[in-house]
Amino acid sequence: MGIEMTKDTKEIIVRSRLNIASENGKINIEEIAKRSHITRTTITNNFKNGVPSIVEYIYLNIVDEVNQQLLLYNCEEVSLEILADIMLPILWKHKAEAHIIYSSQLPFRLIKTISD
Repeated sequence: MGIEMTKDTKEIIVRSRLNIASENGKINIEEIAKRSHITRTTITNNFKNGVPSIVEYIYLNIVDEVNQQLLLYNCEEVSLEILADIMLPILWKHKAEAHIIYSSQLPFRLIKTISD
């Protein structure tokens, strides 16, 4: 069983991954380890599938935040306007992550690895 990372450590890895992507650099565990100063072993122990697991972590954090807000409403109450009022601030808050994920084909390529 791998060593559990703190949320801060995971955020460092996520930031490193986003920085590499924004530079159009090669995204792999070695490069993330080099930039984050977190060992490759620690990263792979906590993100079993490597880069796809990091993307999944980012994606699920955004989805969880949207779902938490949606659950405050009855299904019948959620209009397009309410959905936009919920999603836009969350996507703005996570704009770097959202841009990487939603402007790419990553969610579609990773659909088999994303779990509920």
